[in-house]
Amino acid sequence: MGGRKLKKKKKIKSEKLEIIESISLIIFFFGGILLVFKRAYDYTIIKTLLGFLFTLLLSVKYIMEEKNLEFNYSTLFLFILLSSYILFSSFFIATFKYGSASLLENYLLYFLIFILASNLKIRKEWIYYWLISAFISSMIGFFQYLGPKHYAISTFGNPNFFAGHILMPMCIGFSLLFSEDFRDEQKFLSLIFLTFGTITLLFTKSRAAITGLFFGIATVFFILNKGKRIKWAGFLVLFLILGILSPVIYKEFMTNIRYYIWAGTINLIKHRPFTGWGFGQFIFYYFYFRKREYFLQPESTPVTNHAHNEYFEILSELGVIGLFLFLFLIYKILNKYFRKDYKIENKIIAGFIGGIFAVMVDNIFSTNLRNPSTAMYFWFLLGVLNNPNNKKEFSLNFSKLLYSTILFTSFVMSVFYSNYRVLPEVYLKRGIWAKDSKNYKKAIENYEVVCALNPYNYTAWYKLAYVYGMIGNYKKAEKIYLYINRIFPHFAKTDTNLGTVYLKMGNYKEALKYYLFAEWLNPYDKDVLCSIASIYLVYYNNVDEAVKYLKRVLTLDPENRYANKVIKELKKEGKLRGEK
Repeated sequence: MGGRKLKKKKKIKSEKLEIIESISLIIFFFGGILLVFKRAYDYTIIKTLLGFLFTLLLSVKYIMEEKNLEFNYSTLFLFILLSSYILFSSFFIATFKYGSASLLENYLLYFLIFILASNLKIRKEWIYYWLISAFISSMIGFFQYLGPKHYAISTFGNPNFFAGHILMPMCIGFSLLFSEDFRDEQKFLSLIFLTFGTITLLFTKSRAAITGLFFGIATVFFILNKGKRIKWAGFLVLFLILGILSPVIYKEFMTNIRYYIWAGTINLIKHRPFTGWGFGQFIFYYFYFRKREYFLQPESTPVTNHAHNEYFEILSELGVIGLFLFLFLIYKILNKYFRKDYKIENKIIAGFIGGIFAVMVDNIFSTNLRNPSTAMYFWFLLGVLNNPNNKKEFSLNFSKLLYSTILFTSFVMSVFYSNYRVLPEVYLKRGIWAKDSKNYKKAIENYEVVCALNPYNYTAWYKLAYVYGMIGNYKKAEKIYLYINRIFPHFAKTDTNLGTVYLKMGNYKEALKYYLFAEWLNPYDKDVLCSIASIYLVYYNNVDEAVKYLKRVLTLDPENRYANKVIKELKKEGKLRGEK
């Protein structure tokens, strides 16, 4: 009788644990992929919060299950080394520590996911969750493209972010076709997903992701046939195609804006090749080394957030040391799967490996590993693949302590992230709506809430200063722009706007000072050049210097009305030397 009760209790407990695990995985795969929070300016920010909820629930399950932590010692050592170096870089190398803190929040989540996924069994249920949610997101992107905007962003806010994520489930779906563990009807459904996924991926026009997918598929084929000569067939076909297209690819790259971004990033790396500039610091230093011809490209923007090459960005922030640790950790996890003597019992693993390679190739040209919608699942796959037969088991007490720490950290980060990251985005969007509808008072109120919640939200401060400038409160605008230059020197067009504010206030010396800063940052900004010319002309009566700037404007834009009008008037007044 007692034995039956014990068995029943164990069964009930087991069912509860399965429910908790299923809920956590549903949150991760359905919520993390499909949910958006439209009330926020960055409506995909909710995905990171759902990532912390996933780690919270899964750690609860592991604690209740009394699960022993299992980990390969050498991999654990590398993981701790990488984590420690990132912390060292954030605290002792980085200048703008709030920039490091922001990125650390994401990496904390990725590392929690990696640890928990390293102890998660491969089950059909969560593979189904991922493929179904990926199929739904593909269909959303498919119909978005067929709509009036022809813009396939799905639930990711950007075509490239969607493309960067879909690579992983597509490689898994491809490997599923060769697995004996799935029925024919399941393979047929996977084929439908692969068809729509490929079409939608093509709709995104993300050449990096498309190339990444081909590399991922070739990797899956290699793993599935690693004992045969045919294993290289996928890569041979791929490199043959790339070889044929190489002249087109080279021409495209040399005229692509990435060429200019990479040139600046390489200059940045050269100045601190070994340790880098500090974790999360790329955005704060890149513009000093930027190739100025970047601004002649139509896609140029005042702020460059990322290097558009993950490996260059890691080099710029963590140096050779950080890049080596990151790549060596991945090598250590994946190496065993390429060995002839290592038998892969579940062919779906080939899809996981293909997904990792697809993302890594995509990130030669993209920023997707800087985005949680790709990075969370990349680290999840790394964790699942870090699940070899020779893992070492840690004591139950240590395991409980670790899982409890993960639980506590996930809870704290969920609360923190909700209030410090998500909530400000809600007020930021309200402020933008109010400003666009010319309700400046309401816009200021909302922007001030954002700045109160997060004093380092330079985007909100910038928008707040701009609104104050629009309503003529130049003193307030000046104060905020100067504060921005302390927390993020030369952010966006802060120097230009400061120049304009000082000009409106009649302080032409300060105006010229900041316009010259702006010119140094972007010597091709026609508005700045015109403003400098007007100051030299009106306040310094320096016609030669003014004309020099006006001619630069006309070189960029021969039809520029202001430059042509001033030069015409100067000619009429006989103030141009050697010209009639």
